[in-house]
Amino acid sequence: MKSNPSASLLILLGIAWFLSGCATSLPVRTGYDRKTGTWKNPPGSKSKRPSSDNVAAPAEPAVDVTDSVATLGTKIRGQASFYGKELNGHSTSSGELFDPDASTCAHRTLPFGTKLKVTYLKKSTTTVVRVNDRGPHKDGRILDLSRAAADNLGLTADGVGTVEAEVVP
Repeated sequence: MKSNPSASLLILLGIAWFLSGCATSLPVRTGYDRKTGTWKNPPGSKSKRPSSDNVAAPAEPAVDVTDSVATLGTKIRGQASFYGKELNGHSTSSGELFDPDASTCAHRTLPFGTKLKVTYLKKSTTTVVRVNDRGPHKDGRILDLSRAAADNLGLTADGVGTVEAEVVP
């Protein structure tokens, strides 16, 4: 039995065409600027993001994501908010389930498991939280606290407030 060269050529061209679709490059992810702690519009975007309640970016950048451990005593200061019971049972970025009654928080770059002593500067109250999620996803904020942590600080009535967080053992 003889093979048909034109049929073989068509099959090879079809396979090459199919595989060429797999070779396209993915778009580059843009948006978060670690230096300023804010989100940017992607290049070429015409939409303008509203400012986040005119809250300034954190004075100090957070620990870089390339750090494998957070240095004890490192302090960051900025705005914190909280998220509550509506996310109860949802998976966090670390893989554990969110529990609003646990003292946890979301931070953009600190390693999961890092413990922070958080002080709500308005009331001089403190609590210790553990990083188990990524966020906050709102410009100018450095932490998203669990409901329990916000309650411990007295932050729930205000919703958002200036905090200082220190890496502790």
